[in-house]
Amino acid sequence: MKTDRRQFLQQAMSGAVAPLLIGAEGPANQHGGGAGLKGVTLENDLIRAVFDPATGALLEFSNTQTDRHFQHRRELGRSFVLVAPLPERLLHVIDGLHQIPPKIGKGADGKRLEFAWDGLRSEHAGRLDIRLTAVVELNEWGLVFDMEIENRSSYRVESIAYPYIGDLARPRSGELRRANYNYCNLSVVPLFPSFENERGYWGTEYPIQMVPTPESPFVLILDDQEGLYAGCHDVSPKERVEFTFQLKPGFGRVGEVPPGDEIGGEKVSIEFFPTHLPFAQPGESYQLSPIVLKPFVGDWHAGTDYYKAWRRTWMKQPHVPKWLQDVHSWQMLQMSTWGDSLRIRYKDLVKYGEVCVRHGVQGIQLIGWTLYGQDGRLPIHDIDPRLGTREELREAIAKLREMGIEVVLYEKYTCTDRGTDWYKRELHQYASKDIFGNTHGHEGWRYDTPAHLAGINTRPYAWMCMNSCKWREIAIDQIRKSLDLRPAGIFLDETQWHGTNAFYCFDPKHGHRVPAYNFGGDAAFEVMLRKLIDRRDKELVLGGEGCYDLQNRHYTLSYHRAGVGHVPAIRYIDPWLPMMNWVYGYDDREGVNICLLYRYIISYEPRNFRGYLGEFPLTLEYGKKMDALRRRYREFLWDAEFQDTIGATVRDDGGKLVYAIFRHARSGRRAVVVVNHDRIPIPAEVRTAANSRQFVAVSPEEPEPRTSDGKIHVPARSAIVLIES
Repeated sequence: MKTDRRQFLQQAMSGAVAPLLIGAEGPANQHGGGAGLKGVTLENDLIRAVFDPATGALLEFSNTQTDRHFQHRRELGRSFVLVAPLPERLLHVIDGLHQIPPKIGKGADGKRLEFAWDGLRSEHAGRLDIRLTAVVELNEWGLVFDMEIENRSSYRVESIAYPYIGDLARPRSGELRRANYNYCNLSVVPLFPSFENERGYWGTEYPIQMVPTPESPFVLILDDQEGLYAGCHDVSPKERVEFTFQLKPGFGRVGEVPPGDEIGGEKVSIEFFPTHLPFAQPGESYQLSPIVLKPFVGDWHAGTDYYKAWRRTWMKQPHVPKWLQDVHSWQMLQMSTWGDSLRIRYKDLVKYGEVCVRHGVQGIQLIGWTLYGQDGRLPIHDIDPRLGTREELREAIAKLREMGIEVVLYEKYTCTDRGTDWYKRELHQYASKDIFGNTHGHEGWRYDTPAHLAGINTRPYAWMCMNSCKWREIAIDQIRKSLDLRPAGIFLDETQWHGTNAFYCFDPKHGHRVPAYNFGGDAAFEVMLRKLIDRRDKELVLGGEGCYDLQNRHYTLSYHRAGVGHVPAIRYIDPWLPMMNWVYGYDDREGVNICLLYRYIISYEPRNFRGYLGEFPLTLEYGKKMDALRRRYREFLWDAEFQDTIGATVRDDGGKLVYAIFRHARSGRRAVVVVNHDRIPIPAEVRTAANSRQFVAVSPEEPEPRTSDGKIHVPARSAIVLIES
């Protein structure tokens, strides 16, 4: 019977796992890794991992099928690095290489190891009563690293880097890059031969890059042939994990990794380690989020497939309203801002709806309908008397529905206006606080007036504690009042972040663990909100901006802003997730083409969502043609499985064309969408995996089917769809 990781961890802690090697009391280990040591090995048909029995350091990590080594020089292998601040030394580092050798146990199946350090040694504080137990297991997901912290010391364990690759091997040729998910896009950043420093030079000893979870639940390290997947496999989320890259000893030329193994007598290395931030308090036991490492062959799709497989074990998306399942488009419309633009009155909304009907637009995301407009007086979501009455807004929403236009109300609950009487009287109690008791804040958004746009007299916000039960109840009550207006749903802005600093709340009066992770509080809030909406009407939309993937368990629709160069990470992860993208230029064919390529709903936003649809006829007419094409060929362009570029090739001389493949649900036939963002026509040749040379060709301008042998000329700033015959 298979023992799961948690059970194995408990057995390891209790001593129930059979010992392999027992570390003895003696001088703290001072060497830099496991050069010359045989090591302890875990191996299967894909992975070989070798650990130093004296330190627990990872000496070797490789793909056994390709012989690609990700941990390069054994002498640079690392164990863990823990930070436990002292009263007069915040950067109090405890290095796993400088500890008494751990006790080691090995599972009966030979696929699991346990390392136990009981009492950590500090150069500045002597022996600390901290026990670390790490379990490393080879299973279907890859090499999985778990660690339990028992903090019996008088200091908090603030962070721990584990697992730790001390010398990330460079590719045999070409570049090394990292790829991570961010705001629905896959960001690709160089690691070698160039390296970007993503933190200020004044704050770091070495150039560094950090990729946070849950915004990016995984990071890929890849060259031109293969790569390494590192995933945080935790759906809680209970702690922040930063996938960290660090260049030692530093740049050669600024921005460049020194080309050799040494420079100036110092060894050159790129380190990679997930940095966990548990803030384990004295007397607390804490289990870190599990980290999975797994090699892959291919490009980013192959690495992302590992995440997709794990995601299927826990993702259950909410019901999608029927009208949202069809090909359709929206208009984003702002009524006012807290800069007092006062553009639209409630009773005038019907005029905008009439224009929507004329152009076949079925949804309006209504922004700035609240007191003092967009972002004004948060979290108050009452009507603004200067725009009309509550009854006038309710009637306008009802009339728009009769016209075939669904209205979704824009709202925001991650932050609060610090200038309101309500905040000064009560809401300040529920703001997120830092470790010093300061409120996490934001300078305020700049709206409309010249003074505000210059950054003068903006209204500052407080980021709220999402783990405060009282705050969640207040936010839910505001939403409940909004639903009384009978909209088609609500859209929550800035759901995906908590500013640049409000990650943890340290306020002991909120009734949560101190500190509490605000991203963890998101899920509790979303569960409450989902219950409210489902009780009212399961056909209501719950939209969110740029949802990180865990939020897709609760949100119906994700909205984002993607442009040319967009890499559709979340669309590849979830081919059918309702997603909406902005189209805002006055001749924005590129924005419309992106919506075709990646199965995004069009959100028309003339004059930065302040205008009539009729203001940009060039964009609108092209968008209407595109949606007509998607309706006509829905089974290939809407109901089919998005596969990005997998399953076909498109060859053009300049490599300027962008393409995507959709796979028909029943027949398996492919549709290849080819987009030309250039201002001149481009010839190309299309071949699918089946090597088909018989296609039906259609386009927004020529929707009638015509035969094609795969040799096409894609018009300037347009698209052609080839469907396998």
